[in-house]
Amino acid sequence: MGRLITEEVEADNGLELAGAVEAAGHEGLGTAVSGIEVTDSLREIIEKGDVIVDFTNPESALGLIHACSESKKAAVVGTTGFSVEQLVEIRKASEKTALFMSPNMSVGVNLMFKVTGDVAAALPDFDIEISEIHHNRKKDSPSGTASKLADIVEEARPGADRVHGRRGMVGTRNKKEIGIHSLRGGDVVGEHTVVFAGEGERFELTHRAHSRRTFARGAIRAMHFISNKRPGLYSMADVLGF
Repeated sequence: MGRLITEEVEADNGLELAGAVEAAGHEGLGTAVSGIEVTDSLREIIEKGDVIVDFTNPESALGLIHACSESKKAAVVGTTGFSVEQLVEIRKASEKTALFMSPNMSVGVNLMFKVTGDVAAALPDFDIEISEIHHNRKKDSPSGTASKLADIVEEARPGADRVHGRRGMVGTRNKKEIGIHSLRGGDVVGEHTVVFAGEGERFELTHRAHSRRTFARGAIRAMHFISNKRPGLYSMADVLGF
C-alpha cells in the first residue's frame, strides 16, 4: 500500500511526498522513494508534511495517531483491527487534530456501507449473513470491512448477535443472528458479500476489489479532504456526502 500510495501521490499535481517511514529493521530502510530516504523515525519527518498516511497495524497506527495529535497534523488511517480501548484513545486524539479513518478506502465499499444499512432497515424479517475472502497473508479476521458491515446491521437492528462461523449441531438459526464467515486463500485482494435471505427470495450485495490501487486512490481522495479540516474524526462517508 505504501508503494502504491507513493505512486498515486506522484501522479497528483496537488500533492508532494515529504517523507517515508518503515518499521525498525525493515529491509527498505535507507532506500529512496521518489528521492526521499526511507527512515524508521516518524518524529524525523512528521513536521515536513501536512497529512500523515498510515497502513500498518493497530499498535503502530495508534503511536502515529498520538504523534499527529501532539503535532496537530492531520492523519489518514487505513489500518484495521483496533480494540475497543484503542478506538476510545483514537476518538480522544481526534479532539486535537483531524483524523480520517476508514476500514476500507474503496468508494464502492463505502457506498455498500450505506446501502447495507438501508436494506437491513427495509427488510426487518430477512436473515443476514456476511462473508468475506482475502489473500492468505491477511492477519486479522474477520476483516475490518466485514466488522463495519456488522456494526451497520446492528445499528439497524438493535439487539442483533454476531455468530462467527458454525460447527456441529448448533440448532435452528436465531432470528437475531448475524452470521460472519471469513475465507483466506491465494492472492484475493478482497471480496465482501451481505446476504439478505427471506421466505422465497434472497437479496445480495457484493463488492469485489480487483486491485489494491483502488484503496490507494481512496486514500488520495481522503488526503485532499482532510488537509484543511478542523479537529474531529472523519470517514469516507463524509467525503461522499452521506
